[in-house]
Amino acid sequence: MSECSPKEFAVNDFTAALQELANHLADISINEQDYVVLLRYFSFGLNRLKSYRSQFEQGEKCLVLSD
Repeated sequence: MSECSPKEFAVNDFTAALQELANHLADISINEQDYVVLLRYFSFGLNRLKSYRSQFEQGEKCLVLSD
C-alpha cells in the first residue's frame, strides 16, 4: 500500500498540472480571439482613414483647380 500512495500522489499532481496547463491554454486562445477582433477593427479603421485621406486630397486638388 505504501507504494501506491506515492504513485497516486504523483498521478494527482500530474493531473492537476495538466488541468492548469489546459486552463492556461484556454485563456490564451480566448485572448488571441479578442486580439484578432481588435486587429480587424484596427485594420478597418486604418483603411477607412486612408480612404478619407485620399478623398480629402482629391478634394483639395479639385478646389485648387477650380480657383
